[in-house]
Amino acid sequence: MLYLVIFRDLNGGNMKNQRNILKTKFIISILLISFLLFFTISTSLQVNAAYPLQRNAQAMAYDSTNDRIIVYGGETANTYAYWIFDTWAYDYNNNEWTQMNPTGIPYPSVGAVMVYDSDSDKMIAFGGAHAQYYTSNETWIYDYTTNTWYEASPNNVPRLRSGHAMAYDSESDVVIMFGGGLSPNQNPYGDSVVYNDTWAYDLNTDTWTNMTPSVTPLGRGAAHISYDSESDRIILFGGYHLAGSPFLDPTGECYQKDTWAYDYNTNTWENVTPSINPDPRVMHALAYDSESDRIIMFGGYTHLNTEGLQDETWAYDYNNQTWTQMNPAGGLERILHQMAYDSESDLVVLFGGALATQRNDYLDETWVYDYNTDNWTLMPIPEVPDDTNIFFIPTIISLSIIAIVIVKRRRNS
Repeated sequence: MLYLVIFRDLNGGNMKNQRNILKTKFIISILLISFLLFFTISTSLQVNAAYPLQRNAQAMAYDSTNDRIIVYGGETANTYAYWIFDTWAYDYNNNEWTQMNPTGIPYPSVGAVMVYDSDSDKMIAFGGAHAQYYTSNETWIYDYTTNTWYEASPNNVPRLRSGHAMAYDSESDVVIMFGGGLSPNQNPYGDSVVYNDTWAYDLNTDTWTNMTPSVTPLGRGAAHISYDSESDRIILFGGYHLAGSPFLDPTGECYQKDTWAYDYNTNTWENVTPSINPDPRVMHALAYDSESDRIIMFGGYTHLNTEGLQDETWAYDYNNQTWTQMNPAGGLERILHQMAYDSESDLVVLFGGALATQRNDYLDETWVYDYNTDNWTLMPIPEVPDDTNIFFIPTIISLSIIAIVIVKRRRNS
């Protein structure tokens, strides 16, 4: 009898415990479902974000086959990820940014340089800093059509570097790279170093070649080059010689204002001497407007005035070897931005940059420059696509229903 009473009490207790366990499981399940729904929404909104994060020192080039500006990496103001590795495509005609989410992405990179190989329909990126103490000499290839990154494996590679300059020579079907260097925290020997080497990369053979021309520009970083297809010349302007060190060039100047032209076919650099030069500067951007046959330069930093940051727009004509300062409406001073010429729309597209080195001064603006009208236009930031409401509204309704059910069950219990 005692056994039956004990069993009955235990059985009733178990029944009650089971109900409590079921309630607990139900509540935990609801919380888990809610978390997963919110995670799905936030991920969807992030993947389908209408605009890239503010950034500087990103890689950027124009894909003429697909009529898209491609942007990769850079440094952003995001608290949890200063060094980013996202890939974006910009369609000027629709003013639409698309996050590509490709496979096989490179490491997060700041100061990598990317150019478009029109013969192979591929983007080629080299170098940059993957972290504060790690600089790269990797070569990466991006295919917009298949939305894939893959690392090339050339045997002979240039030294580690960032702050270098690259341009694609379409007549010779090679990528030309000049200069760059290492900051003290990236150099095992602890000093700043800049290079004056000239390299050519052939994607078809996956080969880097050290060109070793007899005459070269002074070694420098934070310069920029662009390819003038009409004249078949690589044009270089500006840069910084041995940044962060006491060693100066023979004139005693770190900031450079010289203009050079490189001919790959003869492997020669020519120091051209325009009668008028822009002020010396670093961290500016160049892009070649093939319709107008002009190299367009914007922004950068100079030490010759108290403001430092530049909002000047210049145009260079290699045939006449002249720099002309333009007088456009619009345009905001900045450094570490990137520009690319959209040949389909006959416009120079500018994205990102910084007003200073503080992260809260990074920019997410998209501007376009029309040489024919001498005008900068700030593109409006696209709105988040409406289809996000397809996920958001039903989820809010579902969570509200779940909350009502939980309250009713608690009252009934």
